[in-house]
Amino acid sequence: MLSLIEKILFAVAAVLAAGLASKEFLRKYRLISSGQKVSRSDRPLRRLWAMAYRVLLQIPVISQRPVSGLFHAVIFWGFLVFLGVTLNHVAEGFAAGASLFGHGTLYAVLLFAANLFAGLIILAVVYFFVRRYIVRVKSLERPSWQSLTVLCFIFILMVSFVYYEAFKMTLPPLTGGLAGTAAYPTNFLANLAFAGLPADLAAAPQTAWVKVLWWLHILVIMAFGVFIMYSKHLHLLAGPVNLFFQNTGVKAEIPLVELEEQEKFGTPQVTDLTRKDLLDLFSCAECGRCDDVCPAFQSGKALSPRTLLDKLKQHLLESAAGLRGDPADMKKLFGEVVSAEEVWDCTTCGACMEVCPMLNEHIAKIMGMRQFAVMMESRFPEEFQTLYRGLENQGNPWGINADSRGDWAKDLQVPLLAGKGETDILFWVGCAGSYDQHSQKISRSLVRIMQRAGCDFAILGGEETCCGDPARRSGMEYLFQMQARQNIETLARYPFKRIVTACPHGLHVLKNEYPKLGGNFTVLHHSELLHELLEAGRIRLKPGSGSVPMTYHDPCYLGRYNGNYDIPRRVLERLAGGRQPEMAASRKTSFCCGAGGGGMWKEEKSGQRISHCRLQQAQETGAGTVVTACPFCSIMFHDAIAETGREGMKTLDLAQAIEETLA
Repeated sequence: MLSLIEKILFAVAAVLAAGLASKEFLRKYRLISSGQKVSRSDRPLRRLWAMAYRVLLQIPVISQRPVSGLFHAVIFWGFLVFLGVTLNHVAEGFAAGASLFGHGTLYAVLLFAANLFAGLIILAVVYFFVRRYIVRVKSLERPSWQSLTVLCFIFILMVSFVYYEAFKMTLPPLTGGLAGTAAYPTNFLANLAFAGLPADLAAAPQTAWVKVLWWLHILVIMAFGVFIMYSKHLHLLAGPVNLFFQNTGVKAEIPLVELEEQEKFGTPQVTDLTRKDLLDLFSCAECGRCDDVCPAFQSGKALSPRTLLDKLKQHLLESAAGLRGDPADMKKLFGEVVSAEEVWDCTTCGACMEVCPMLNEHIAKIMGMRQFAVMMESRFPEEFQTLYRGLENQGNPWGINADSRGDWAKDLQVPLLAGKGETDILFWVGCAGSYDQHSQKISRSLVRIMQRAGCDFAILGGEETCCGDPARRSGMEYLFQMQARQNIETLARYPFKRIVTACPHGLHVLKNEYPKLGGNFTVLHHSELLHELLEAGRIRLKPGSGSVPMTYHDPCYLGRYNGNYDIPRRVLERLAGGRQPEMAASRKTSFCCGAGGGGMWKEEKSGQRISHCRLQQAQETGAGTVVTACPFCSIMFHDAIAETGREGMKTLDLAQAIEETLA
């Protein structure tokens, strides 16, 4: 179909497009390679399968936004089909009537699928245009010329395909078979377009129009390929690679800092981020799903997880020329690229990472900046002075006398492990359960339940010290390791079978972070023990005890971090006699109470209080009681109820709710 000159022009255009795309690809590859090495290549087949599953089925995209996600998936699946169609178009240009797929059933199926997806993709383009540029949903408030350009590219590709096929019908069949047949049923969109053409235009062969549309389709494909490399749509290529290198270990894992060997801590400059961190920046689709679930963003604070990644990406691109120079000449990430307010607004709840289709790791970047700010520049919220002083001197965030850690249990005849020698259950009380008056009620309820069930248990009392979570999540790795090593040394002295704690933060640290320091223990959350006791009949509930509707709040470090969503609900169902109303944001999308990441000890100085937002969500269920499974969540809700004047509501821990209804 193409003349010799046209074939030469095609070759020149293809080489030019490939050259431009390759040049930008290599530039960004070098930028990513400037980061710190990180090992993420274990179990390659499993990683490849996980990547293919998420990419091909598009489930993460659809699950959070069913309508938008489905249209996005339609475009993706359609482009898989059009990959074959485009290759076939190239073949037709070089040899009229040629088909890489023959002229039988396979070609018919491909053409039918192309027509079907062309129509659906045009609908998707219209939908996304209206959503982005007319309705302007909250998570996409900033108009994006890049997105508009891509929508135009896609629309032109679909229309050029349809009319190319329509005008091709006016040509005489060159191969027999199906080519050039206007009545071809699988080419239904082209038939429709052909029927809509003016009679004089459709009457005669239209060789010129076929060529024009062929060139339009091919040149837009080439331009699209180049544009992807220069725009945020690089996520189409970077995203699948990013999924392959996803973290398959501990959720939002914080690398262990070698305190005696490292000269700097955290991530002062962009080159201190890992290569996976930098790959995240180009994998971000800027879809805003992270902002939709971020408690800081939704409560009106400075932090936007999406904007955070964009700031880091723009800084990386701007720093390209100076990456090989003196690092001291580069901007510091904390305070210069990303504001201090953004860094400290994060509650480390993990909601942003849970919903991200690309599995970007926002928290790792924030934690690196916090470690740098705290350990190298001593820049942190002034409230943390009390936190760090209390941890260092008394082993608890409140700074209360360490010797009084077990005073809450003096009248309950709770044995100390030091006197008992060994036990089945070591009840890890935690700082809140030991010192906070509200949380002490949770500890006392759990003790009385275990006594009623005849459990063999003991506590450490004054030998227990903070697990280290507040220090670690606020960036003070030194204090975390000091607390952790002391606790591991203490625990190693005693024989016990399992640790039970009511604190999800303690659960996560003891279970998932102590092993890197040599502490390997079997750790259960108290909801798991309560469920075990109920199932075994060791505790019984009064019949008809669940007369007041209750709603359950998923603690971030119990749910998202440790996957425990169902067991607390099973306990609540046993307690309340059936399923209870769920908040709109629950399970994986549960909204944080605001206490995580050091938030318990930091004043919220902008926007609404996160706990107030969550309490409002609880009230909208019509439930009078918010049931929690975390002492910090319980404290936040208790205070929020008083601060907002919702005296008709109350908050209970699972243990308290169970104790109230014991038979």
